[in-house]
Amino acid sequence: MFELTNEQRKCFALPPILDTWQRIEVKAGPYDKYVTYAFVDGRRIVKVIQVSETPEHEMYQEYGVDQMLSDDGTKILPKTDKGKPQNFTAPNLVKKTPVGMSLSYGRERVIVVNLTTQQCYYRSSYNFLSIKNLYDFSKWVDDWCFNTSEKELAEINEFSKRTRVHQMFQEGDFFRYRITRNLYGYGRILVDYAKMRKEGIPFWDVFFGKPLCVAAYHIVTEDAGVNIEYLARLKMLPSQMIMDNIFFYGECEIIGNMPISEKEDNYTIHYGQSIDARKPNYLCYQSGKTYVALKGEKELDLRSGDVLGDFSHKSIRWDLDIMLPILLECIKKKSNEPYWNMIPAWRANQDLRNPKFKKELKRIKKQMGVK
Repeated sequence: MFELTNEQRKCFALPPILDTWQRIEVKAGPYDKYVTYAFVDGRRIVKVIQVSETPEHEMYQEYGVDQMLSDDGTKILPKTDKGKPQNFTAPNLVKKTPVGMSLSYGRERVIVVNLTTQQCYYRSSYNFLSIKNLYDFSKWVDDWCFNTSEKELAEINEFSKRTRVHQMFQEGDFFRYRITRNLYGYGRILVDYAKMRKEGIPFWDVFFGKPLCVAAYHIVTEDAGVNIEYLARLKMLPSQMIMDNIFFYGECEIIGNMPISEKEDNYTIHYGQSIDARKPNYLCYQSGKTYVALKGEKELDLRSGDVLGDFSHKSIRWDLDIMLPILLECIKKKSNEPYWNMIPAWRANQDLRNPKFKKELKRIKKQMGVK
């Protein structure tokens, strides 16, 4: 079975497994596709490892916990007097709040995250890596550790010791995000729809959670101190909808603010029939803070060739939709054309901002009375 060594754990700021800890294979749930191991120091559960080596469900996850077991080791004790002991099983254990650093691989993605702060240190999705199985993952771990310098070791250890913060943010904020251990990108918060919702400002509310419209600039750099005046002159990738978590918990650090100018017209576009029971039979259009809802109007029939006709564009992500090869190609070409050619075709074919839909967008704006 694959498992990190203690030497490798140092490179991810994961606590080592001590000889005095007891390793227990925890009873699996009926739907578990992985094996769960708990590491117990006395009666305290301090670490969890989950692993599956079956080809269709290969995964690995290691993280910290802080839970007490009953004297006989069969129950997980509650944190407060109001709680009740629970059977020491995998489904009950994984529901407990994790703490500290975590390294996980699954669904071809690797994530290194501080679960205490809810801040991510590394996402393979930003780098377009192909990690197909546990063998690839083990090679990725070897490479990560081989290339970890003393400076990077000190940095991830500092990252692991951070405490949780709740960062304030607002429209017009510039932010910095980490692409790799040594490369940064920068972006801008364009619209805070959760604030509009709270203030009763109407918009086509087809999003879950607390949605933001944000955009990344055409920049990849080792400089963690790029000034906002320089950033404001750069071109942006097409904007995206995202939950506010990575801003609220400070993963994306706010570095300054400027009012949004009219030339920064880079908003997601949403068009389609309302599914809101309070507004039946309405056709809606949303872009930035422009919102139009027409009663009794029907969606234009735009099906022809690869134009799919579904432009509601209501999906929303937890993390930034950034891929380094695409961003670098856009910077090289000084254009967003590579973005539309390199993202998955189904996404490109459902986004009205795609230049190929210039005529369709013109028809829609005319129908909705939008300039």
